[in-house]
Amino acid sequence: MRLSFKKRIATYNLIAIATVLAVAFSAIYGVVYFTSYKHLDDDISTEKTEVFSNLDWEDDTIIMNKMPEWEESEHKQIEINPTFMQIVDLNGKTVYKSANLQENRFLFNPKNKRTVYYNATINHQKIRQGQFPVFNNKHKIIGQLTIGISQQESYNVLHNLLLVLVATYILIILILYFIMTFVASKAIAPIQQLIFSASQINYANISSRLPLPENEDEIHQLATTINALLNRLETSFYQQKQFTSDASHEMQTPLAAIKGIIEVLLRKPRTAERYEEKMQEVLVQTNRLSSLYDQLLQLARLESSVLVAKKELVLLERTIKKVVKTHDKLIVNNGIAMFSSVPTDVVIQADVLLLEIILDNLISNAIKYNKTNGVLIFTWETATKTLSIIDEGIGIDSNQLPLLFNRFFRADDSRCSQIPGNGLGLSIAKRLCDVQNISLSVTSEKGKGTTFQLQFPD
Repeated sequence: MRLSFKKRIATYNLIAIATVLAVAFSAIYGVVYFTSYKHLDDDISTEKTEVFSNLDWEDDTIIMNKMPEWEESEHKQIEINPTFMQIVDLNGKTVYKSANLQENRFLFNPKNKRTVYYNATINHQKIRQGQFPVFNNKHKIIGQLTIGISQQESYNVLHNLLLVLVATYILIILILYFIMTFVASKAIAPIQQLIFSASQINYANISSRLPLPENEDEIHQLATTINALLNRLETSFYQQKQFTSDASHEMQTPLAAIKGIIEVLLRKPRTAERYEEKMQEVLVQTNRLSSLYDQLLQLARLESSVLVAKKELVLLERTIKKVVKTHDKLIVNNGIAMFSSVPTDVVIQADVLLLEIILDNLISNAIKYNKTNGVLIFTWETATKTLSIIDEGIGIDSNQLPLLFNRFFRADDSRCSQIPGNGLGLSIAKRLCDVQNISLSVTSEKGKGTTFQLQFPD
């Protein structure tokens, strides 16, 4: 079963506090436990000193001198805080035992060579025992002394303390669980508000944004990040709508022209020359549709897949010449003069196929929008590794430059312009430049010409 975010916060905090409390309560119990038994062991040690002061021995025989204090009532009764004593020789024979032991006998370790303390029970009464080896003058063990005192009071204190600590621990954990749940609810309230606000946003109100919390914390950063994402989505959404509208318009124009031509031809019989003339017009419009389809398909492929540029060393001047050659007919027809200052040995890192598409689009635009008998110039700046393509064409208004790489954008503001094109070439070129980390920029002056610059990475 998966816990909700609120319950995870409450649970993790509760586990942390429960662990700290367990350590603290264990430390408290340990200190009291140690102190209680240390006190009992000190009392036993004091009794041992008094007993040893009254012991004597002869070879391996223990001699017990008379000890008046052991005739006191506390050593004869078991009921009220009694003190017990037992002395045995090497054979385990009892040399002496206090009267309050009655028929009982201490268990002991006959091979014990050092002082040991342990717990035992006599007549259902808990006692603390200390066992001490008895040495003669030759430092030989000749018996064992065992002294026991009641630990019932210490046991009761420790038992009651344990019950109180356990009960307190459970009670605190239960109280903390409800407190943590309440605090977690308050903590994630802004997140729940974000969830609710985000769930209300759809294509009809895509301009809506998430409310920002007052505190500039992580939740504020999350809301800001989501709003930035919504901004990008909104821009993409409207661009997609505009793209669909523009594509429909671009396709509608030649289709309408083809339909009109066919309707005219069907109204009455025409001469063969007239039919040929109209078929030429249909062919022009069909070629326009075919070109539009090819570019739309190319753009769709570019944006629907992850392009990986296969970079290699490319001779730039040779590539420019290769692309220019495909436009020789248009260059001659328009009387365009070509000038290039790109050195023949300039080598760049690029995908040669993608670079040819980029140059083809830029050069094609520079020729189509150039003036008749104009000039087309290619320059190279070695320091910045920048190729400039300069024309003397109609130019572009400064307020239109930011829109130049948008799909279907035509700077001439006319979709029926005498200049062929559909506004997709520069959009494709920009996408291919981005894939190769090539910076594509443009500067222009209305009526004087346009300059495209390709800055290649190092």
